[in-house]
Parts: sequence; C-alpha cells; structure tokens
Amino acid sequence: MVRAVALLVVLCFWAAAARAASDFAIEAELSPGAVYVGSEAILRLRLLRGPGVPYGVLRPPALGDAAEVWPLERVRWYETSREGVTWQVHERTYLILPRRAGRIEIPGAELEGPLRHVLTREKRPPWPAKSLRGVAIRLEVRSAPGGANEPWLPARSVTLEESWSHDPATLTVGTPVTRTVIIRAEGLPARRLPVLPRFDDQALRLHHDQPEYRTEHRASGTVSRMSQRIVLVALDEGEVVLPAVNVHWWDVAADLPRVATLGARTLRLELPAVEEAVQPSASLPDSPGRSERAAAAALGLLLAAWLWWHARTHARRDARRKLRQACLANDARAARDALAEWWTATRKGSPLPLLSAMGE
Repeated sequence: MVRAVALLVVLCFWAAAARAASDFAIEAELSPGAVYVGSEAILRLRLLRGPGVPYGVLRPPALGDAAEVWPLERVRWYETSREGVTWQVHERTYLILPRRAGRIEIPGAELEGPLRHVLTREKRPPWPAKSLRGVAIRLEVRSAPGGANEPWLPARSVTLEESWSHDPATLTVGTPVTRTVIIRAEGLPARRLPVLPRFDDQALRLHHDQPEYRTEHRASGTVSRMSQRIVLVALDEGEVVLPAVNVHWWDVAADLPRVATLGARTLRLELPAVEEAVQPSASLPDSPGRSERAAAAALGLLLAAWLWWHARTHARRDARRKLRQACLANDARAARDALAEWWTATRKGSPLPLLSAMGE
C-alpha cells in the first residue's frame, strides 16, 4: 500500500513536470535600455508559474567587471492574470551600474530550484532546453558627453542644503558655531559625491570633520547623501563672506547639464557684549569667599570687645590693689592716687568730685 501511494505521488509529480513547458515562463524588463557610463538601469526578472507547477527561482545576472549589480527590495511573490489564466509570480529587481562605455550583454535569467530539478531529469519530457533560460537583453552604455564637468555625476536629481547650530546672522568672537552642508542625490551612490571645497579666512578658525556617507538602494533606484560638518570660531570683529558652493551634475532624464547651488552668505562677527555692573552684595547669593570674610570680621569684633573688657577689668583690679596697700601703709597720697585711678577705670575718665573738693 505504501509503495502504491509513493508511486502515485511520483506519477503526479511527473505529470506536473510534463505540463511545465506550457505552465511557466521567464520575463525580463530593463529600464532604460540606454544609459551613460556611471548611470544606472533597473532590471526586473519574473518567473511565472501555472497552478500545480513546482517552485523555482531565477539566478541573478552575472556581468563580471562590466557593471556593478545590486539587488533591490525583497523578493516579491504575487498573482497575476493573463488571458484568463492565473499565474504565480516570483519577481526580483536589480540595479545595474555600468563601469565602462559600450554594449553590455545581459544573459537570459536562468532557472534554479525544484522546477529546474524536474525539468533536467534524465527521462524528462522532450521540450527545448532553452526553456530553462530567459531571453538575453542588451544595455547600451554611452560615454560622458564632451565638455562634461569633473567629477562626472549622472543622476536624476542633486540638491544642496545647509543647517546651523546657531543663527548665522551674527557670530560672537570666541563662540564656536557648527555649519552642516548636505548633498542629496538620486541615481548616484554616496561615495561618488564630491567633497566640499575648503574655505579659509584670517578672521575665522575652521575645523572640517570627516564627511559622512549614506546610500540606499530602492525600487526606484539609488538614493544617497553626503553630509559635511564645519566648526567656525570667530577670531575678530568684522564681516566675512562664505563663498557659494556649486556642484555640477548631468540630468539623465532631460539629458542636460545642471548646477546645484548653495548661495554665498555674509557673516557679521561681533565682540561679546559687556556684562552689566554687579548689583549690591545684598542681592547676590553668598559665596564661600564672602562667608569666610564675614566670619573673620565678626571674630575680630569679638576679640576687640574682649580685649577692651579685659583691659578695663584689669585696671579696676589693679587700682583696688593699690588703694588697699596705701591704706595699710597709712599713705594718704598713695591712697588718693589709687582712688583716682580706680574712679577713672570705672567711670570712663570723668573727674572724681571728691578729689576736686580735696584739692592737690
């Protein structure tokens, strides 16, 4: 029973293969058919399979060193109807970038996968081997037109733009400002975009960062950008004119030369504004230095008060000691002098009324 089922499966498989000559097709679409060297063309390969036909895919084109080949997007699987017949479609898109002028022969897409395995069996049904490969197509590649600018930039579009970290109308001396210039292109990889020319001026110090490149391969073709950052520091007051930036390129759609331009810009360099006078210290927050000075002044006042108090106390004590000794010695003049000294220390120097009445 198992052998019978296996045989039935094999017979069905061969039956599907026998119909494959009329149940699959290979298509190729190239746009445009003629390009300039360095410009790009889009190649779309499609494998159409009828119902019940085994799976298969198409191999990418092999062009050697004649051109670069880049796969675009992901593989697309979808259904299409032609003349009332429904087909399963496997589609893949490639970008072709020719490296030299002349004619490039793009071989027909070759089938691989389970479908190819069935079609190449030893006992396969008799159909032409060419059905395993699509039809070859040709790409005409023209040289750059005479008088074209260098570097040669064939593209669908090229634009220039800039941005600033601060308002560039006025630059303050000593304050760094960053200018970012961006080149955007369609139809060119970023590595082919030109580096911006350097600019020097005695009133400015400039630093150029390394350019940053980014390339994206999309279904419509290549989209790229190159960004360049320049740091500017004004050294003296005055005016500086940044020259215009021009990028010459070739419009492949209109077949005409173009120029992407970033206009010249005048920079006004000014000295820093003078700060206003400092308000009284009462409105300013305390700082460590001011706090230390205030503490030292308070300590000085306390020390002076203590010395004054100590001096007065010592004077009174000394006067009382002298007065006691004079009384014990029965010395009237010494007693009088000690009494006057004690009064002076106690009453802040006012005359003693008793002494005035006693006289000398």
